[in-house]
Amino acid sequence: MTKQYKVVYRKSECIGAGACEFSFPKGWHFDKETSIATLKDPKTQKTDEREELIINQEQYEDYLDSARVCPVLIIEIYDNETGEKVFPES
Repeated sequence: MTKQYKVVYRKSECIGAGACEFSFPKGWHFDKETSIATLKDPKTQKTDEREELIINQEQYEDYLDSARVCPVLIIEIYDNETGEKVFPES
């Protein structure tokens, strides 16, 4: 079984930079009308405040890159097995 991670995107705190979509367009959609990004994967769990998605090791680098370019660091990645935050480091 491959390692899994959880991406947690606090979309209510999005400032509309669009860097996540620019970095990883297959994973993110930036809505120009609302200036808010959303995760594209249909398995994403969504609320008004946040979005969560379980990803595998193969997807990890792409989502990590998009988390790194977010100017307000509202994309977090956790080890899905341990719950330990992988990015951003505390």
